[in-house]
Amino acid sequence: MTLALRGKARRQMRSFLYSLFMCILALFWFLPILWMFSTSFKPNQMAASYPIRWIPSPWTWENYVTVVKVGRGIDIPKAFSNSVIVSTLVAIGVLLTATPAAYVFARVKFRGRDILFWAIVATLALPVQMFYVPVYIIVDRMGLLDTLPALILPPISPALGVFLLRQFMLSIPGELEDAARIDGCSRLRFLVSIAVPLVKPALVSLGLITFLSSWNNLMWPLLVIRTPSKMTLPLALARFQGTYHFVFEAGTIMAGVTFAIMPVIVLFAFLHTWIIRGVSLSIEK
Repeated sequence: MTLALRGKARRQMRSFLYSLFMCILALFWFLPILWMFSTSFKPNQMAASYPIRWIPSPWTWENYVTVVKVGRGIDIPKAFSNSVIVSTLVAIGVLLTATPAAYVFARVKFRGRDILFWAIVATLALPVQMFYVPVYIIVDRMGLLDTLPALILPPISPALGVFLLRQFMLSIPGELEDAARIDGCSRLRFLVSIAVPLVKPALVSLGLITFLSSWNNLMWPLLVIRTPSKMTLPLALARFQGTYHFVFEAGTIMAGVTFAIMPVIVLFAFLHTWIIRGVSLSIEK
């Protein structure tokens, strides 16, 4: 009995130490975000002061007012709305293209199916930057440079989505589809009415991953956008930072960064359960 109690005590101690270590690690990860949020409410003259003051004194909204105003030729609110439009449409486009493609690769048998599937998946190993030059030429010849469609159409590449959703489609029992086909259900109706609800966690995960990837994209907008009114938020923030001195105007810069990441944090807070379910289930597949 004593050995059993000692073993239980050791397991509890290991669990406690592991939890403590993870809490400390999370704290170190969160400190820069906390400093950013705190600095955004500090007057610029004390934003870069040393030692660091974690609690602003006095609190001020002046930095956020500066960000919202169209100052120094940079319209942050307009860039924010552009990012929302572009990221949302890219996520919807990926979901609309990846879902039927994943269903075909998972449930429809045809010659060369596996070869074609793995050829698509192999493109994930290639850096996206190597496609910029040919895609830029195509966009230029289509007359889409310096337009929002130039930011929306090229990123709709469903390779990751096809791979992720196919793993879920394979887990759907074949008997379920056979029974639906006997009842007169077409493949399209089976996909929309039965398969899509069953893979909803994967769809939410894929949609959010795609949204965040588009939201944070800086390189492609930097290549194709010239007009300030067409800028997305990362590009506008890069220009915004270039017009402010980090030491003397750190509070204003941090307010702009906070303005950019808060929607992402809120979105993740609401959907994190679905994301965890989708990722964990994809690993199990």
